[in-house]
Amino acid sequence: MSASEKRVEELPYRVEKVIDARGMMCPGPVLMLSSAISQLPSGAVVMVLARDPAFEEDLRSWAIYTGNKIIEIRRDGENIIAYVRKR
Repeated sequence: MSASEKRVEELPYRVEKVIDARGMMCPGPVLMLSSAISQLPSGAVVMVLARDPAFEEDLRSWAIYTGNKIIEIRRDGENIIAYVRKR
């Protein structure tokens, strides 16, 4: 079991999809999230792993524009970990 899988199991919400965008620069991670979340039902939670420092700001703007909800954003070393709930 990887560290990210263990963390998902310990969360107070069920993650439907994990997107590993750590090798991408923005807007790549947000575009991947947008594509993935469009295929999920309302209320589904997606976890996004990214490293681009611009990701957090881009994600906040995207969430406002789309109406999806950011549950949590945190940093783990150079990784940015975000949890987003589909509207």
